[in-house]
Amino acid sequence: MPDKLKRTFLNVALAVLLLGLAGCIEYREELWLNADNSGNLVFEIGLPPHTSIEEDEIGELSIVSFCDSVPGMTVTGSGTFTEGDITWIQVRAEFEDVLLLNQVQNQWFGRIYMENNEENNRVFRRIITMSDTINVNNGTFGKMLKYAALGQYSWIYTLHLPDDIHDSNAPLMRTDTLTNSITWEYNLASLINDQKVLTCTYRHRTGFRDYLNNLFKR
Repeated sequence: MPDKLKRTFLNVALAVLLLGLAGCIEYREELWLNADNSGNLVFEIGLPPHTSIEEDEIGELSIVSFCDSVPGMTVTGSGTFTEGDITWIQVRAEFEDVLLLNQVQNQWFGRIYMENNEENNRVFRRIITMSDTINVNNGTFGKMLKYAALGQYSWIYTLHLPDDIHDSNAPLMRTDTLTNSITWEYNLASLINDQKVLTCTYRHRTGFRDYLNNLFKR
């Protein structure tokens, strides 16, 4: 097959793939973090009409099962509702440690890291990506198709911190130092074959749980 014809075939195949993904998903999440790394979250998964996703992959029961199967994580409520023509699955959960989200099947919450810096402030870092599940051409034509088909779908992450924010890589307008909350927003196209790193640093004051942990380490 000539190279030109081969490229044309691949571009057509890519177009078909992306049009098939046009019924993809949206995501909204709000997470409240306590000083001891415990907390709770609410996340919502939006499924536009004609989404070709199996119920056992993304459905209310399967998502609840994924979360409830992690020791130290408890689903406190769930439901399904519609907004316009989009069906939303909402799940509310509590966790004893935010790092438990790393154990949820399919790495739905990405990868979360927590550490203290030299000033003993807490550093939150989270990596999200879709590169493990969707593979598309990164050429100019591929990128155009990707954004045309998937650029309309938003993935929004809001994080409420237990103490003063020192810095974050979120837009300044999405960082509220009065309520200690930060919002990151991406479109689905920007997550494919790429990763986004959500980072922030906030004041960390040792609580009673930290005191006990340090006491038993001696």
